[in-house]
Amino acid sequence: MNKAWTQFLLVAVPVLSLVGAWLALKGVTKRPPPNKHDETTDE
Repeated sequence: MNKAWTQFLLVAVPVLSLVGAWLALKGVTKRPPPNKHDETTDE
């Protein structure tokens, strides 16, 4: 059981860390849509 817990933690901790970091970056980089007409817009 000890080995199973160790393997679980070795997998779960980095995954949760990556997911948390991704969600934090997603929240930080979330910006309102620009009001200016950008050169990249085709419309």
